[in-house]
Amino acid sequence: FYIAQRVVKSAYQSVKELDASMNKIAVVTEMTTKDLWDQIDAYNKLASAMGATVKGSYDVAKLYYQQGKSTKDVNTLTTETLKLARISGLEYGQATDFMTSALNGFKLEVKDASRVSDIYSNLAAKAAVDTQEIAYAMTKTDSIAKNAGMSIENTAAMLTQMMETTREAPENIGTAMKTIIARFAEMKE
Repeated sequence: FYIAQRVVKSAYQSVKELDASMNKIAVVTEMTTKDLWDQIDAYNKLASAMGATVKGSYDVAKLYYQQGKSTKDVNTLTTETLKLARISGLEYGQATDFMTSALNGFKLEVKDASRVSDIYSNLAAKAAVDTQEIAYAMTKTDSIAKNAGMSIENTAAMLTQMMETTREAPENIGTAMKTIIARFAEMKE
């Protein structure tokens, strides 16, 4: 009896949390909570494929809807962000921040989101640096690197090499790289 009671309480709490996530999306979009409940099968399928929770899928989608993205873009970005979170062990919100920073910093399109995940995971697989460190260092450097004409691939590779060699904290390496790029830009002018 107590086991059944715990299962029912847990299910009720899960539905309550899921409904709260959907309400947050409904607030920033023209969708209703009913529209979002109608999409639960798609979110459940996505969550299963990415090894995430359904609530996590809705939470990531909410963050992209808050940025004003279209439903098509949200679906693409949610898939790639869940992939990045799973690969790197990041929390969903943090993975969303890292993906947003890379896309905005390098002025990439939504279709390039998989490229970002691939770059980070590929470098992490080949170096003594993890995906989270690369993504964090990139947040310190991405926009100035783009303005200096660097590609996301080269910037990520340089940051990875610097972190692997020095084992300095990602924020220090990212800030150092930003300073180096700024100085080179000044010399170029």
